Amino acid sequence: MTLLNKLLTMKDKVIFSLIFLFICCVGFEFARLYYKERKEKNRLQNSFAAAETAISYYKAKNGDLVAKTSALELRYNEVSQIYPKIIEEIKNLDIKPRHVTTYAETVVKNEKEILTRLRDSTIRDTVRARVFNYKDSFYSVQGIAIGDSQRVHILSRDSIIQVVYKAKRYRPWLWILSRRRIEQAITFKNPNSTVLYNRTIQISKKP
Repeated sequence: MTLLNKLLTMKDKVIFSLIFLFICCVGFEFARLYYKERKEKNRLQNSFAAAETAISYYKAKNGDLVAKTSALELRYNEVSQIYPKIIEEIKNLDIKPRHVTTYAETVVKNEKEILTRLRDSTIRDTVRARVFNYKDSFYSVQGIAIGDSQRVHILSRDSIIQVVYKAKRYRPWLWILSRRRIEQAITFKNPNSTVLYNRTIQISKKP
């Protein structure tokens, strides 16, 4: 009887250990699914909040004006459902949408007032005209007026710099448990250029 009791006790311990292990595995799986679902929910909420965030501006170290916006983080199927026109634009570029990792759309305003002198000139030896020329680091303007007609040629040069980076965490007090924001900084070499609108989407194919 003593040996049988010991065997039963060992059997009970094994069964208890297996049940405990099963409960732990099930609990871990439920916790993993819950955390994944919560993470996805937060990602979508943060992305929709980023879509409604206004552009903010700050001065770079060299004095250039920099526009800063929050980027959206969406899956490929979410982009195709929410922004189908973006998928069309990507296809128009002869690029497969599933191969795209980041999409950025920026609307820029370039405004400058130019004041220059008109001077008399003669073309084709006999035709009287008035002409003007203007040139700086970003603009080249040439104009000619003959009678009641004017012709103006404008050349504008600029360089756009865009940087997508990981910014501050959504909940700094949670430290590494909180995800970082994805933001984009946009600046131009031409001081007359201004960002009116920007939308940046990081596209992920992972479920």
